[in-house]
Amino acid sequence: MINVLFVTPIDEEHKKLFSDIENVNIRFIDRNDVTDEDIQNAEVILGGMPMSRLQNCEKLRWLQLDWAGANTHKDLPEQIVLTNASGAYGTAISEHMLGCVLMVMKNLANYIEVQRNHDSTNLGSVNTLTASTVLSVGMGDIGSSFAKKMHALGAKVYGVRRSVHDVPDYVEGMYTMENMDEILPECDVVALSLPETVETVHLFNEERLRKIKKGAILVNVGRGTAIVTEDLLRVVKDGHFAGVCLDVTDPEPLPRNHPLWNMEHVYLTPHISGRFNAAVTFDKVLQIFHDNLERYVAGKPLNNIVDKSIGY
Repeated sequence: MINVLFVTPIDEEHKKLFSDIENVNIRFIDRNDVTDEDIQNAEVILGGMPMSRLQNCEKLRWLQLDWAGANTHKDLPEQIVLTNASGAYGTAISEHMLGCVLMVMKNLANYIEVQRNHDSTNLGSVNTLTASTVLSVGMGDIGSSFAKKMHALGAKVYGVRRSVHDVPDYVEGMYTMENMDEILPECDVVALSLPETVETVHLFNEERLRKIKKGAILVNVGRGTAIVTEDLLRVVKDGHFAGVCLDVTDPEPLPRNHPLWNMEHVYLTPHISGRFNAAVTFDKVLQIFHDNLERYVAGKPLNNIVDKSIGY
C-alpha cells in the first residue's frame, strides 16, 4: 500500500475523483495542518510543501507540486522525483494577460478616472490588436496560450524560448533569449511568463527594457526576478511605457511603502492571475494529480517531471 499525503485544499466532492485508484492510502490533510510525522510517513505528497518541511523524509519518493514554477524545490534529493502542474494555468493566466493588454491599449484604467471626475473627455486615439506586434517571452503552457489568443485576435506574434526547435503556426517567428533584442524594438506588447532560472533572473535590466519600443505595453506574470525592479522604476519614470502590468514583483510581496505602488502607468495585481481563483485551474490540477498517481501506482513514467538542474 502506497502512503499518499494530499495537502492541497480540497472539498469532499472532489475527493471522490481519487476513489478509483487502488493500492493507495490517501490522507487528505490541509497543508496548514500537516505535521512532521505526516510528511515523514508519506511516500508521495500531492501539493506543495515548503522545502524547510521536507528535510529527512527518508520515505518520500515523489513530490507533485500544485503550481507550475518549481525552482523553489530544485534542491530536493536525487531519489525524490519532482513534478509540477504545468498545463493547468495557461487558460486563466493568459486571459488575465489579455485583460491587462486591452485595459492599457484602450485607456480603460484612465477612463475610470474620467468617470470619477464626472467628465466626458475623449482621451484620444488608441491602438488595435490587429495593428500590434506581440512578443511572448516564454513559450510554455502560459506563454503559448497567450500567443494563441493574440494571434486569434489578429496580432502579429513572435515567441522567445530557450531553444528554437519548431515554430508553431500561430507565431511569425521564434527567438532565443540570446537574440531576442533583435525583435524588441518592433513590439507593441512584450509579455513575460518565464520560470525563475539562472538564465532568467534579471534578464530585463535597464539596457534591455529601453530596447523595447517606446510606448509599448509590458506584462509580467512569470517571476518578478525576471525584471530588475530599480531599473524598471527609472525607465517607467522616463515615460517609456504606455503601461506596465505586473502580477509578480521583486520583492514579493511588495512592501507597502515601495515606489512601484504609486508609479504612473504601472498596474499591480498580487500574484492572482493563477492560483485556484478560476475553477478550471483547480480542475486541471486535480486531473494532473489523478493521472500521475495512476501512473505512479502502475510503475509508468510520470508526466511533468521537473529537471531539477534547471528548475522547470
